[in-house]
Parts: sequence; structure tokens; C-alpha cells
Amino acid sequence: MGDVHVHRYSTSVLRSPVRQDDNILDTPKSQLISPRCQTTGMVKVVSVAIFCVTAGVVSGAASASPVLSAVSDTARFSWEIPQGGLGTGSTFYALSPAGVVVFIVTGTGTFSPTPNYTSRLVYQGNRAARNVTFTLSNIQTSDAGTYTCGAGGAASVIQNCGQKLVVLGKPTSPGRPPVSTTPVYNQQVTLTCSSTSTTVPADHGLTLTYTWQRDNTDITVTSPGSSFTFTVSFRDSHSYRCRARESQGLESEWSQVYNMEPQYGPYQISLTPSTSSYTVTEHQALPSILCSALCRPGCSYRWLHNGTVFSSGAVLQGQADRSKTGSYRCQPYNTHGRSDSVTVSVDVQYPANISTFTVNSHSGSVTVNESDEVILRCQIDSNPKSAIRLLNGTEELTRADNSVTAIYRLESADCRQRGNYSCTATNNIGAAVTQKVELLVRCPPRLDDSISKQLKFPARLGGDVTLSVSVLAYPLPTFTWSRSNSTSQDVNGSSSPVSDISVTARLHLTDLQQQDFGDYNLSVGNGVGSPVTYTVSVVPVGPPQTPTQFRDLDNATASSIWFSWLPGFNGGRPQTFLIEYLQFATRTWTVYKSYDDPGEMMVVEVTGLTPGEIYIFRLQARNDYGDSDSYVLVEAVTAGDPPDQEKLEASCIGTGVIAGATIGTFLLTLLIGGMVLMVLYRKGYRVANILKAPAILNLWKWTTEDIHL
Repeated sequence: MGDVHVHRYSTSVLRSPVRQDDNILDTPKSQLISPRCQTTGMVKVVSVAIFCVTAGVVSGAASASPVLSAVSDTARFSWEIPQGGLGTGSTFYALSPAGVVVFIVTGTGTFSPTPNYTSRLVYQGNRAARNVTFTLSNIQTSDAGTYTCGAGGAASVIQNCGQKLVVLGKPTSPGRPPVSTTPVYNQQVTLTCSSTSTTVPADHGLTLTYTWQRDNTDITVTSPGSSFTFTVSFRDSHSYRCRARESQGLESEWSQVYNMEPQYGPYQISLTPSTSSYTVTEHQALPSILCSALCRPGCSYRWLHNGTVFSSGAVLQGQADRSKTGSYRCQPYNTHGRSDSVTVSVDVQYPANISTFTVNSHSGSVTVNESDEVILRCQIDSNPKSAIRLLNGTEELTRADNSVTAIYRLESADCRQRGNYSCTATNNIGAAVTQKVELLVRCPPRLDDSISKQLKFPARLGGDVTLSVSVLAYPLPTFTWSRSNSTSQDVNGSSSPVSDISVTARLHLTDLQQQDFGDYNLSVGNGVGSPVTYTVSVVPVGPPQTPTQFRDLDNATASSIWFSWLPGFNGGRPQTFLIEYLQFATRTWTVYKSYDDPGEMMVVEVTGLTPGEIYIFRLQARNDYGDSDSYVLVEAVTAGDPPDQEKLEASCIGTGVIAGATIGTFLLTLLIGGMVLMVLYRKGYRVANILKAPAILNLWKWTTEDIHL
């Protein structure tokens, strides 16, 4: 309870009679005046009482909601005196927050403001209704605080009677909003707006709310507090500012601007040039590709090759070799992450190189047994793929295009397949490359197919002769000459290699005697299989042997027929072969052509023949000593329709009559037989089927050779 100090003045107003209900005047002086009283102003009171209340001494809780007022505005107060708080006829007074009497209302309802408030205060209350209502104009911050009320003396402060005056002030201008942490894209950050209320009294109970702007445009803030927390959803720069607003009060000025430049990991990665694939040749430079990205802070760069770090720096560079083929990606990175560019494909091309060339998985010189399977395999390392050729000498065995592997398979190795095999590869980058392997085929001795197998050597009595036999074998064989019959000759022969798999054995005989003619034995062995023995004959010179295997090759045309035969022994001199033919229609032998002996199977074409005609062909060998002792014959028919049948039959009949007049019934029978053959042929029978009988053949032979039709 504060002290109330009363000062009395000697004025005409003070000499006015005092009524008993103004009991504030009856308060003992010791209670009204306090040495601590500091007079704050003179108040003229109708009841001659002037009060001074020491600030902070008089207390009383407000009974109504605070009054809010800006400086220089008019505040309207209105509260109610609690029931029983004011006695009948008691003087009622109001005290300012500083403890100074603002006005007095006497028991009769007379209102008296104190001098400091006279010009600003208008009372509108009703004492009888316990209503205290008044306005106070030209509000100043010094007016702020709680106004209380009392009755009678200083000790009669009415509890829960009064009202607080809140004088609104403009919040202080916030500084530049501080940020909680370095702003990073896609991470949260907090900005803080800091302002101070200038509203009085300090316990006004009003709160500050904050408004935020991004780039001078209001933004919605879910929390009205001083902190603004949000996820940075952008990479570009933005400005932020804030201001404070007091509830039911004033707004502060805008804060200074905070320019936010978020940091972020790399994005928008680009490559210059933007080509997605490159082809370079080995030992050239890799393509120069510049990588760039948007980053804050700025990025470092590295290049990945097939997922592994290849180089540092924004530019791909380096020397191209075959290991550099593959995919490349640029990877910019900073403290906030890393990211990869699109993939660039680099194809480093290089010339062909033979990785392996093997025979049955072995390289170099490889030995196999005859009849073994042999697999040649050539493996190439090249980019692009190569054209690969496998060769035996100059003969191409196989070819593989656009490949890295070539394979050639010999199902059964032959002695003559021994040799140097090569693999050649090229891909048009650089020169072609070649690698060789040597194939050795173990084989037992046998006569060389490239040499005549007729082991007969003609000679004259008293003359000389050299027996020569060529043999295929690997390893090269040894030879032994021998004879079971007596001879005047030395049978120790000689031999000389012809090739890696061929050798020729020779036995030279001189001044031949009769006993030297005949058979000689040649034994050959090389450790592969059993040794073989050949019979070599020395024969007197003479006419050639009759050819063998004379036959029609069954591919006749309308005007030609193909034949083949195997030459016989030439008798010691070069031989020729004479072909003649007999036509059924003419019954005349016609010499066709003579052929030299090539020493091997002969195949010839006889042309200029009549379509659909039947022919008898004969073959004989000749040399300087004479003709072979017999002919060989073949019946053949040309393709196409036969000659006019009536002419054939007339020819046959006429011939038969002449024959009958000349040689008698026997030959006529033979010619009739010929007619029968013709008729059978016309009916679809082949002459070959009819002429198989020995008697008929002999008959033909007798007719053609002895009678010469």
C-alpha cells in the first residue's frame, strides 16, 4: 500500500466549508503526508484536498482489458468499480501509473481532474453505477502503465479496479537476417528476423509477428515466429528480407536484404563437341572433349573409362592405344556431390596381329601320323575384324572375312599334305601379317602317285638301263635292291631325295646279258609300318601293251561322246593311241584321231557324230616297234532321235544281199543278226546289253579286222 501525501494551500478555495462525506480530508496528517512524497504537480480539488501518490507505492490490479493507443492518439478507459469497493458518499479517485492522482470524483458525483490532466481528460463515468469511463488525449509514452483507483484515504486503494494503458511503439528495424548454415540445394536452412518491441509498458503482453519477402514478393510462412525454416528448392540466387509487426500495433521498417546464393552439386553437364561416338587409329590422340557443368562452388572434373578413373581435368585427352577402346564418362564433382555425363564411345582401331597359329593346338613344327585329324586354327587380335586366309603354300584352304578366327580341318592327314602352312590376316589398317607352321605327316613308304607306277624298264641286249623308282615316305626311307635269279650286275643301287617326302631309288645296269632281263626286288622301309617290297622288271624293247579300261563316260551329246582309258607299258619307246569308229549305217571304220601318251589316265571327246546313232569305237596303241597286239572296243550311242528308219532298214537289206553273193550264207546270217540288233535297239534295247556275248564280240572282231567291211 503506497503513501498518499496531501498538501493544503491558503486560498479562497481552501476556506470553503468541508462536508463530512469528504472524509479524505479527515485523514490524519501523519497518514496523508510522507517525507518521501515528491510533488509531481498541483491539483485543485473541489473538496480542498490535493493528493500526491508516490510512484510505485499505490497498487491495485486492473479490472478491464488493456487500452491500446498510439502516441498522440486519444485513449478511452472504461472499467467498473468492484461491488463493495466504494462506500456510500466516499470520494473516488484515479491514480496514474506513476502514482499521481488523475482525477477525483466526490461522493456527490462531482468530477475534478488534476491540473496536469485537465486539458486532456474528459470524464464520462457514472459513480452511482460504479462505472469509470474517461478519455485521455494526446497520449505519450509516459502515460503508459496501469491506472488504479481508490476511495477515501490513502489506505483505501480499491483492489481489482483499474485498467492498463499500452502505448504502442514501432518495432525496431531488423538487421540483415542471419542464416543458420550455408544454404545448399535440397537441404533445409533457417533465416532469423530479429526485432524489438518499443511499446510500453514492457509487460504489455503483445507479440511480434514477422513478414518475409523473397525478391520483394511476400511469401507464405507457416510459422509466424522470427525463424523461417525451409528447404532450398532452387539453385539460383534470391534476396530475402523481413519486418516485424506487433499484434494490434505497428510494423517495423524492412530489414536489410540477405542475398542467398545456394550451393549445389553438379548438374546440366554438357560435352563439347556433343558427338556420342568416335573412331580413332591406334597411336593417334584421343578425341579432345570439353566437359562443363553448373556447380557452386565450382566443380573439379575427372574422366572415367569403363567405370574406372582415367584422367583428371575437364578435357579428355591422351594417347590412343587398343586398351583405350570403350566407354567414357565425364564426372564433375564438388563438396555437395558428383554426377556423370552421358556416355561417349571411343573405338580405337589397330592393325591385325596373329595371336596364335597352331596345328592341333601346337605351334612351330608339328608332327602327326597319317590319317590323324588335323585342325589348323589362327586367332587374330585386330580392330576392326580381319580377313583371314589359311594357305598351303599358295593354295588357299579357307577364308574367313570380318572375323578374328579361322579354322581349317583335315579329317585324315595324308603324307602329301606335309608342308608349310601359313595364316595371313589384314583389316586394311597397316600391312598384312603372316605366320607359318610346319606340318609333318608320318607315313609308310608307297609309290609316288606323281610318277608312273609301271615298274617296267625296256632295254636291248648289250645295252644299258637305269631302274628308277620314286617313293613317298616320311621320314625318308632306306632302299635295298636284290634279285632271286642270277645276274651279272652289281645290285647296290643309290637314292636321292626329290622333296621332303619323296626319294628316288636307282639301280644302273650296263652291258645287259640275257640273264639280266627279268624281275628285281626293291625293299623300302622308314620305321613307320612294315617295309614294302616292289618288283621292278627289265624287259626287251618292243610294241606297246594294249590300253586298258577303255569306256564311255555316259555324258554323250547329240554330236559327241566322251571316253577314257589307261595307257599300258609303252614298250620302251614313246607311244600314241589311235581311235577309230564304225557306224552301223555305213559299216565302215573311220579313223578319228591319234593321241600322244601323257603317262596317265586319258579323257578325250570324240566330236562330229550323228545324233541318235549307234557306234562301235576301237582303241589301239602304237610305237616305233609296232602296234599293240589287240584292240579294245566300246559301243556307244549319241543323244537325240535316230536316223530315218526306212533308210537304215534298206541299207541293212542291201548290204545283206551283197554279203550273201560274196561270202555266203554265214556272213548273211551275221548281217541279219546286225539287223536284229538294230530292231532291238529301236525297241529300246541297248546294244551294249546284246554285245556282251563273247561269240558276238568275236564275230564283230572277225568281220572288222579280217574282212574290213
